[in-house]
Amino acid sequence: MEHERNIDKITEIRGFNRFYTNILGLLEKDLFGSGYSLSEARVLFEISKTEYCTAAQLCNILKMDRGYMSRIIHKFEKNNLICRKESEEDSRVIKIQLTEKGDKLFHELNERSNQQVEDILMKLNEEEQLNLLKSMEVVKRYLTKATANIVIRPYKKADVSYVIDRQLSLYETERHFTSEVWKTYLRQGVLELLKKFNPQKDCMLIVEYNGNPAGCVAITHAEESVAQFRYFFVEPELRGIGIGRRLLEEALSFCKEKKYSHIFLWTVSAQETARNLYRKAGFELTESHENDEWGVPVLEEKWEKDLL
Repeated sequence: MEHERNIDKITEIRGFNRFYTNILGLLEKDLFGSGYSLSEARVLFEISKTEYCTAAQLCNILKMDRGYMSRIIHKFEKNNLICRKESEEDSRVIKIQLTEKGDKLFHELNERSNQQVEDILMKLNEEEQLNLLKSMEVVKRYLTKATANIVIRPYKKADVSYVIDRQLSLYETERHFTSEVWKTYLRQGVLELLKKFNPQKDCMLIVEYNGNPAGCVAITHAEESVAQFRYFFVEPELRGIGIGRRLLEEALSFCKEKKYSHIFLWTVSAQETARNLYRKAGFELTESHENDEWGVPVLEEKWEKDLL
């Protein structure tokens, strides 16, 4: 009886899924004429997220059969999209990395996907675009509540490469930060934080989504009673459902617990969603200057908040 009462809802949701996948051509065997399927493109995307990964990690993240994953990896290796090498820590573990050709293909597919969505948006006016985005947030929020296990936990040693590599990847694809100055600044900053890590003054929190890292935030002591908010990001699939707000609240709670009297952060003006979060949390914009060293010109901003 319960199934019979829900059949119309089930049919509607499955119909929406077919509609959505057809709109974006996600059921085609040859995605954007690339010669690769959607499943293969997803594997390529996951490999791009970190400097190195393993087949076991990919199977766990994508919930793919090991045999199927093995065939995809073999195809990638045959086509010179990836290279494989033994782990220095354990020779039984084989690390996978994109080659220059693989990285180029990933960026081509990413750009074509962006262009496809932009073409759709251009057929809607601004109000319609905003309504579409709000509706998508509602869908993500309820489906995440029904299916996902999301926790926020302290970082582990294994998370360090994720925090560095994923920020490099996200800022490259979303903000076009590509310069060696930027890459060095990010890598050295994260490593320096962990080298001087004091659990009484510092924290790094990781969002875990169904067992896999999916975001981060860090607090480091700049002065005895002044905290700096750093390395704040959330994976795109979890944005718009309150995860960023939860991370910010956790970070501020840590600062109050540790008796910080003041907190500041640096961001760029293009990070509009994050800036709105900071503003709602009581931060104020206190300083800005231009920076042209990260690959594209940006307006850097300093935001501050008193805690006592």
